[in-house]
Amino acid sequence: MTRKSLTPYLMASVGTVIPCVLTTLVAIVPASTPVFAAPTGIGAGVLSPSAGGLDLTEGAAVDPRSLETVLSLVNEIDKLSELEPMIDTGIVSQDKDAEAVASDDFEFGELLAQSGSSAQQKKRRVAPKKKTGTVRPRAKTGTAVRATAPRPKANAVQREEDRGRQAVRRNDYFEASKIFFGLLDREKNPARLLQIRFILGRTLQELKLHQVAAFPYYEIIRSEGKTNPKNRYVRQALERLTVAGDSLESDILLNYAVKQINEEDFPAANRDMLYFRRGEVRYRDRNFIEAARELNRVRSSSGFYNRARYQLALSLVEANQLEKAEQVFAALAETSSDAGITNKSRVNAMMGRARTLYQRKMYADAIEAYREIPRDTEQWHDSLFESTWALLQDGRFRSALSNFHSLHSPFYDEFYQPESLLLRSIVYHYICRYDEMETTLSLFERVYGPVQKDLRATLMSSSPSSSISLYREIRKIDESFDELKKVGKKSRQIQIPFLVARQVLREGDVRRSMAYIRNLEAELRRIQSSPATWRDSRVGRYAKRVVERRMGTTQVVTGRLIRRHLERIQTDLSGHFEQASLVRLDMLSGKKEAVKKEIAGKGLIRDQVGDQQDRSFFIQNGYDYWPFQGEFWLDEIGNYHYLGVKACE
Repeated sequence: MTRKSLTPYLMASVGTVIPCVLTTLVAIVPASTPVFAAPTGIGAGVLSPSAGGLDLTEGAAVDPRSLETVLSLVNEIDKLSELEPMIDTGIVSQDKDAEAVASDDFEFGELLAQSGSSAQQKKRRVAPKKKTGTVRPRAKTGTAVRATAPRPKANAVQREEDRGRQAVRRNDYFEASKIFFGLLDREKNPARLLQIRFILGRTLQELKLHQVAAFPYYEIIRSEGKTNPKNRYVRQALERLTVAGDSLESDILLNYAVKQINEEDFPAANRDMLYFRRGEVRYRDRNFIEAARELNRVRSSSGFYNRARYQLALSLVEANQLEKAEQVFAALAETSSDAGITNKSRVNAMMGRARTLYQRKMYADAIEAYREIPRDTEQWHDSLFESTWALLQDGRFRSALSNFHSLHSPFYDEFYQPESLLLRSIVYHYICRYDEMETTLSLFERVYGPVQKDLRATLMSSSPSSSISLYREIRKIDESFDELKKVGKKSRQIQIPFLVARQVLREGDVRRSMAYIRNLEAELRRIQSSPATWRDSRVGRYAKRVVERRMGTTQVVTGRLIRRHLERIQTDLSGHFEQASLVRLDMLSGKKEAVKKEIAGKGLIRDQVGDQQDRSFFIQNGYDYWPFQGEFWLDEIGNYHYLGVKACE
């Protein structure tokens, strides 16, 4: 039995959690059940029923073509031509002195130790000392004397370089960055200009200004050409650009650097990061086999190991290597168990294993795997909903209805899950419980009718050019979520429906963009808190402008992502209301048949499973038995049991 045949009215979406009261439920709670805090978040995946499987990635992805357009746009905006140009100097092959300065085993410390060209140093070594009292002979009358005046400008540039290196050696990176930034428009030797740009980028990274440092590196990489193939500065710049992208959590910088760098050019100590980021890029490019190969190279001693193993398992799932994926998930859960039962890596791995078992159609095993998810984790709510699908596939309708009662408790009334209510009504239809079916459909329309209306108004009132306002609205909800949750719905001064905003905030691309923006904000705060002499200097003003422009650009791009998600949710919600109408028609037809049977004297079955058992039966088996009377308690969530039976003839 496929999920699609079980739920003929449902399209791909995510479920809901709204309070609903059933008279046929009891709370059967183990006597030793501890009270846990109510889950307040969501797990790392989204169940997508109509797709016939589970989306195991962190948040549902937008259309790849749309995402490709967004990335292309950001890459265009990132071009240095739109910012203050550093210096447009033609790049030529390095001369002998520059080659001596930068060898294949080049290190930053060796570079700083240099203080001028080898030819200049040699000239200084062989120059004879002046003797005291020596008198220079006067030239004969009429004889031309060859001028040997020094080059003041070249010497001044060299002195500035030496002063900058000295500042780096004493860890005065503010002063060093000022000096090397000022040298960009004074140094005319292309090879030495590459060197200056690289040192400038390193000093900015020492100040934790990764976004600002990315631009000198970007200029070095752009300098590569036929006359300057893969020079050592390009290789080093790519390495440092990868580090900057990793620190900023910037997909754009990482994609740009990782796709160009050669493994042999990357330091062995940092190759685990390279393997992990390469795997991510291959995964996003849907090259899952190559992604798995790269991710599998990350060593167990690396800080990237857990994330790499999780991403490896996702790649295996996408490559339809489900058995291997389950083994990786299980091993990761076991490896992470030492960090505690609620460790995020461990719980995500357990969720991944349960989802993989579901895709393998091993529904009973999947149900048990979902039940192992700790209650006091943000993934528990997702596990409860996803296990409901497995229960339905396994034909366990009563257990599924028990889960629905917990999902629709007031503790989860801020989750956007319209599909859950529709699915619950369909289960009632299968067991001919038409009264409860009508109650559930009415609840769906009462909750999501206003949401659909407000969402339509939001999209109509915001033009495509107002992406920044959508970003600010989502950001405000993200930062004030707990406060907004406490106040009444009518008191919330927000543009986007609260339930929908919560759903958008869990989307993986939106979360990554928000993380990048927060990292940029932290970088801007570091600039603003820097010494005034640096902040007001040319490099300080440049750094501020770079970060502010990147923030503005990323906010606009994030707003466009948010708008696409809102449009998709609106489309899905319209489909849900159409499905609800079809379900209601079936309900009316079923009620009509039920009335005919009652007139014929057949009637409907109203029995419950526990009618023949009193409370003492459950107490003797280690449970507390309480008939549900419309009141929810936190320690009962997840322990409700539906006692109704199939009411069909």
